[in-house]
Amino acid sequence: MKINPNIAAGSSGIQSLDKSADAKKIEKAKVSGSENKSDNTASATKSDSANTEISSKAKDMAKAKQIASDTPDVREAKIAALREQIQNKKYNVGADAIADKLVDDHIRLAGA
Repeated sequence: MKINPNIAAGSSGIQSLDKSADAKKIEKAKVSGSENKSDNTASATKSDSANTEISSKAKDMAKAKQIASDTPDVREAKIAALREQIQNKKYNVGADAIADKLVDDHIRLAGA
């Protein structure tokens, strides 16, 4: 407890430590508030650079997607030939080829 000599007559003249502790907390909050403002500025700068980085990655991905969609399929001729055989009902797959593919897929999936 502290004794306050500047109190009016008739009061006890004793100030609670809680009140002075509250005053210290308020002062500390004010100081922290000014520090947080500078931290917020730094955070904003960091987030701006993060946004810039994401934007450049997005641009790169968009460019890659455009290039991939503009590139012709190198197997277009083979696909057209197979499509024609299927439409003319001349495309035949042997039973051995089907069995080999099933076994290969099973082995590949079992090993994964």
